[in-house]
Amino acid sequence: MIDITQKLKSEIQQFDSCEERIDHLKDKYKGKKAVILLTGPTLNDHDPIKMREFFSKRDDLVIIPVKQAYNVTLETSDFHVMNKWNIDSKNPTKYKNENTIVFWSVAKSFQEDQLNVISTNNHPCDIWIPVINPPYITKEQSIQATCNFEMFWDLGKKYETWWGTSITYSTAIPLALHIGCRDITIVAWDLKLTPESANHFYKDEKQNFKIVPIDVQEELEVIESTKKLYDWIKDLGGSIKVLSKVSPIDKRIKKLKSIEDI
Repeated sequence: MIDITQKLKSEIQQFDSCEERIDHLKDKYKGKKAVILLTGPTLNDHDPIKMREFFSKRDDLVIIPVKQAYNVTLETSDFHVMNKWNIDSKNPTKYKNENTIVFWSVAKSFQEDQLNVISTNNHPCDIWIPVINPPYITKEQSIQATCNFEMFWDLGKKYETWWGTSITYSTAIPLALHIGCRDITIVAWDLKLTPESANHFYKDEKQNFKIVPIDVQEELEVIESTKKLYDWIKDLGGSIKVLSKVSPIDKRIKKLKSIEDI
């Protein structure tokens, strides 16, 4: 799939605005399967080299790592979804090649500050999109609280996304849908509920940034919302699967056992 992405990355450079670039990506991967890789602890269950070998042989997959998960997928990444939280903002990602489309999720309440962080520290950024977050909305209006998944389409209609507390709801799933994928597999969507346990595949204490603690109530809302997410995706004619041995999501969502099951 990386050949298509390389071509698209070159094409979107001709557009000055992020809105035009987003428009150009609409349905470009129609019929393909999206694989979103999160930073949960179970990402360590998979051998990175074997994972990349598997992805490189599959031209039906669109690989979308989130933040540090790029360090696992590397050159097989079609997109890289980023935001300012839980990253070392002073050290930009070192990309294996120039074929990955870098997509930043920027909180509207901190928009100027976050765009300054991106530019000042020379973070690669092909597209950025504002996320409507508090104080523009309340926590009760978040995607996982309302289960209004129609808001996912706002990425391509309003060139913004709705706060979902996690980048999974606010950016990764909306991006996968916008580019035409209806079959989505989410790797390491662990939704850990114990603050004292490991919440990432990397060692939190060894990072050069402050870890944002989990909000148990918000995580519980996300878990509950997956019941309606399953139905919503099914009504689109699509499917959602999860590769995580610990994820407490809705039981109807198929749990895969290995990367090869994708």
